[in-house]
Amino acid sequence: MKIENLEAFVKIAQLRSFTQAADACFCTQATISLRLKNLEMYFKTQLFDRVGRNIELTEEGRRILPFCQSALSSLEQSKIELEAMNGLTTGSLALCSSNTPGTYLLPRIIAEYHKQYSGIDIDSRIRYARDVIQEMLFDGEAELGFVSQPEGIDDKKITCQPVLTDELCVIVSSEHESLSRWLQQGGLTMRELQKQTLLLSNQKTSLIANLERASAGKVKFNTQIVLGSMEAVKKAVCLNTGIAIVSQFLIQDEVKEKKLFQLRIKGVNLQRTVYLLHRRNRSLSPAAQAFIRVLETELLTQYPERCLVE
Repeated sequence: MKIENLEAFVKIAQLRSFTQAADACFCTQATISLRLKNLEMYFKTQLFDRVGRNIELTEEGRRILPFCQSALSSLEQSKIELEAMNGLTTGSLALCSSNTPGTYLLPRIIAEYHKQYSGIDIDSRIRYARDVIQEMLFDGEAELGFVSQPEGIDDKKITCQPVLTDELCVIVSSEHESLSRWLQQGGLTMRELQKQTLLLSNQKTSLIANLERASAGKVKFNTQIVLGSMEAVKKAVCLNTGIAIVSQFLIQDEVKEKKLFQLRIKGVNLQRTVYLLHRRNRSLSPAAQAFIRVLETELLTQYPERCLVE
């Protein structure tokens, strides 16, 4: 019996998708299917039924799923015990973050953590916020999660701790024809904003919904362009392709160098919160507890006015 086979079965059961399970296990769909097949051969029974495009657990699959989850949880707990015995000289820590904290906040914290606990292996993954939440809800590999969004997660399975205020702003190129006027008038109006070409990192972003919530009105931009990543968005704004609405954490260097200018939207307070997530029903490993201590110290040092940790 291989642990990978159990992990494949549990992931497929949680996500109801071979493709998503393969992505979560960092392997191909063919590999995830093979691991499931090996487990079915071990138990001598079929664990899933395919119903149209969907997959459902068979009765046998439903019966053994809790035992497989328990086995994986026990193995994880054994790692935690050994890490505690070793005094953090060895061990591992898996993190899962949405783009803003994962790309622009955590690297500095991970660097400081590594200085203090150089024997700990770190696996930090960046995903959409909803996927980070799913990782926490369904006992994924990541022990700590970080998301930036307007509201916390109201779920009894997850501890959702606010750690940092995340301000959003409009960014424009130094070459934008309206920049001087907007700077003089202290920002731009919602009507002026919607006449612009909006640059987005992905089609599934919650930005429009958040903007509508903050402005209490329907929002429709003149044109939208999806570019695939926030770094691509920043470069496109520099080239005056359009404007974007981003976290201030993303643009500190570009604003200092005057490659980009940040503006507020008049009458609209666009603010999010960076949340630290972990599961309520699982004890944090010594490695995770140490990471939280480093996180709190670094945030208090780097962002004293925005830090929300006590």
